[in-house]
This record gives sequence, C-alpha cells and structure tokens, in this order.
Amino acid sequence: MTQGALLVELGRLDLALMREEKVLDEIPEKLEILRLRKRLKEIEGVLEKADAYCRTAEAMVRKSADETALVQAKIDAEQSKVLSGSVTNPKELQSLTRELEALSRRKSAIEDETLALMEKSEAGAAQREKVEATLAQGHAKEAELIAAFREKGGEMQRAIEKLRAERTKVIAGIDPALLDKYEALRAAKHGVAVGVLEGDVCSACRTHLPADRAQAIALGPEVAECPNCRRLLVVVAGADS
Repeated sequence: MTQGALLVELGRLDLALMREEKVLDEIPEKLEILRLRKRLKEIEGVLEKADAYCRTAEAMVRKSADETALVQAKIDAEQSKVLSGSVTNPKELQSLTRELEALSRRKSAIEDETLALMEKSEAGAAQREKVEATLAQGHAKEAELIAAFREKGGEMQRAIEKLRAERTKVIAGIDPALLDKYEALRAAKHGVAVGVLEGDVCSACRTHLPADRAQAIALGPEVAECPNCRRLLVVVAGADS
C-alpha cells in the first residue's frame, strides 16, 4: 500500500476505534456502575458516622454502669456500718441514713441515665445494621452490573483490540515523520487527521476547493494538505479531478 492509502486506512481505523470506545463508555451498565459507586461511597460515609456514634454510645453506657457500681459499693459500705451495730450515736446514725438516702437517689438517677443511654446505643446499633444491609445490597447490585457489563462489553472490547492490532500493522508501514504529523493533527482536529480529495471536495471538512487548487493538488504529491482545514489530504490515483 502507498503512504496515502496507509494514511486513509489509519484514519478509517481510528474513526472506528473512536466509535467503538464511545459505545463502550456509554453502555448503560457502565454508567449505572459509576452512579452506584458514587452512592456506595456516600453510604460508606454514613456507616462510618454510625460506627462512631455506636462506639461513643457504648462507651457512655459502660462509664455510666461503672459509676453505678461505685455508688452501689458506697451504699453497701454505709449499710454495713448501720447493720454492724458499731454506730450507736443517734446523730451518726441519722447522718448515715441521710447519706444512704442521697446515695440511693444518685444511684436511681444514674440508672435512669444508663437506661436512656442504652436505648440510644440500641437505636444506633439498629440504624447501623440498616446501613450495613443497604451497603450489602448495593455491593450485590454492583456485582450484577459488573457481570452484565463484562458480558456486553467483552465483545466490544475484543473488537477494539482487533482494531488496535490492525492499527499497529498499518502504522508500521507509514513514514515516521508523516505519522508524527498525522498524530499531531488527530489530536488537534478532534480525531480526524486525514481526508481524501473527492473531485474538488475534501472528505474531511466537506469544503469545495477552487477548481484550480483542486487540480493542482490532484496533479501533485499523493499526500497534500487541505487548504481549508489543514488536514492531510490524500489524492487517490485515478480519481476524477
């Protein structure tokens, strides 16, 4: 194949690759996977907050329970004094009684506080379980979507790999300097770097060239430049000018 024919074939392959890759990127399952992963990230953030809340609530319950135990120990100690009979002074007995009453009230208040904290802890744990279940469902859905994407996208990916292999073979036959120019134009011209002179029209930009310019290009080198879009312009041998 001539350099011009190779360039035209390379342009055809690159356009086919662009189309296939665009279709692959827009497979519904892929877009749904991306949306779902964003949502899962948000749920993971909620779960982290739920875990932190539960840890704090559980720590507060333990602290309150420990405080209850300390107060109970004081109550037991004071009751032992009363029951032992070692305290006979009425004033001391009265003082001990008042102390026991105060300790009992304190214990009752702490127990109420502990109960409230336990309810909060249980509510937090239940909420955490719901978040964990939602996250598990999300990951299960993600696995289903990935399987569907692989099934649909696998065939497309194989087609893309085939096109890339063909592209590699074509590139091997193109002059390096010409290939560099092609690649630079492809990057600058939205993926289309080469056109064919069809009569007086550039197939890339669809512009009608002046008759004298079109004729001069047709009679010149096989690979020229479109005077309008500045892409590579290939003159096909035997084409009408």
